[in-house]
Amino acid sequence: MVKTALLIGVSQYDSDDLKPLPAAAGDIAAVEKVLRDRALGNFDHVLSLLNPDLIELQAAIDNLFDHRKADDLVLLYFSGHGLTDEEGNFYFTIARLAKRRRGDLIKGKGSN
Repeated sequence: MVKTALLIGVSQYDSDDLKPLPAAAGDIAAVEKVLRDRALGNFDHVLSLLNPDLIELQAAIDNLFDHRKADDLVLLYFSGHGLTDEEGNFYFTIARLAKRRRGDLIKGKGSN
């Protein structure tokens, strides 16, 4: 069994709609400390990303779940803002939000 984690913190936003979250950096640092501690989390792999761009984020999430076995333990932790679309679906946000001219979200790969 492999224990692996991806910790994502988004503290800065380009949008006036979302306020900065300076505590996000501290959140992922605290979780990382626990996961790496041999007496507590004892995780084999921990990757922390602070304010990743879209490509970096997509690659890290893909790598997190790629080639996992049934008994592996995988943790995805996110500290940041989230938004819901007109149907009530929830989305994590990154620094730069993609919106259409009419104001609705451009949704990520795999969404409807």
